[in-house]
Amino acid sequence: MRAFNLLLCCALLGAVWSSEAADVLATKADGWHTWQVDESGASSEMCCYSWDSGKRTRGSCNLDGRNMSFSNDGDCSAAPGTLQVYAQIRNGQPESIHVLSSNCSVATKTSIVNHGTVTSEENMSWFRGVIEDPSMDQDAREMALFALVLSASDAAYDYIDRLLSQN
Repeated sequence: MRAFNLLLCCALLGAVWSSEAADVLATKADGWHTWQVDESGASSEMCCYSWDSGKRTRGSCNLDGRNMSFSNDGDCSAAPGTLQVYAQIRNGQPESIHVLSSNCSVATKTSIVNHGTVTSEENMSWFRGVIEDPSMDQDAREMALFALVLSASDAAYDYIDRLLSQN
């Protein structure tokens, strides 16, 4: 409860979040982490597909793979206002981030820590923590920004708009 109150206070004050404040999702531990975002403006129809002789087949997303083919044509749409975030953490930094439909199946060689459903504010706090932390690797910061674009959330677009208007 204390962490939630701190999060709410900082959000109201418009504080700049460091990666330490993004511990709401407790994603400092190495490995794969996932959470579902519950926000009316968010959506993702992104899922993995394979192509064989011009024929597309929906499949499971191999999070450990290097070559995933994505599509957002609606075959994978979930309930409006939901999306699933997957983040692979190594040495305290995101190494891989994926925003997928919440009903898209995934596979990985290791276990995935499920943080359940989070609010838009908790999700944005985590992404801001990555994007605004200068100690984070540039690739991680860019990946987080790209993932926000894919989320199609009103909160994400408002944040990106504020970032663009600062520069």
